[in-house]
Amino acid sequence: MSSNLQSKLGEGLSKFQGGIEQGKLKLQTVQEINKLKKDIHDTSVKKSKTLLELGQKVYKKIRIGEIQDQELLDLTSTLVDMDHVIYKTSRKVNELSSQPGQENAIICPACETPNDLDSKFCGGCGVKVEQGVEIEPESTNGCLHCGEQISPVANYCHCCGKKVSI
Repeated sequence: MSSNLQSKLGEGLSKFQGGIEQGKLKLQTVQEINKLKKDIHDTSVKKSKTLLELGQKVYKKIRIGEIQDQELLDLTSTLVDMDHVIYKTSRKVNELSSQPGQENAIICPACETPNDLDSKFCGGCGVKVEQGVEIEPESTNGCLHCGEQISPVANYCHCCGKKVSI
């Protein structure tokens, strides 16, 4: 009887050990699958960032006229319209921000973002700002590309980024 009991216990232990080994193998497989999925995700994120950077560089080249592909120009026209809306809306925000009560701010001469009086650089564009600098309004010209008013001393349109014709 004791050998029969020992034999049954041995079989039970063998099955138990086999189940543990199968569990370990399944766990290792799941861990490897998860690592591979993480690698796929990380690589996809890097690819997306690279595509975004590529798209931004191509967009800039199209905007300054270095690329003349009609299909890309057609796609870019929608983005140009969005840039125009963003520019006009930002100007409106700046106008509203410079209402009475905004005397405690330095307005950036480059992007017109209000900054604290002790700011050395603009929080909007990073240009060095100086306290007490007043820019006298000069006569302006209309951009030939988007129609926005630009200063005659500007090299590029503040709205669309096109090089200003001399």
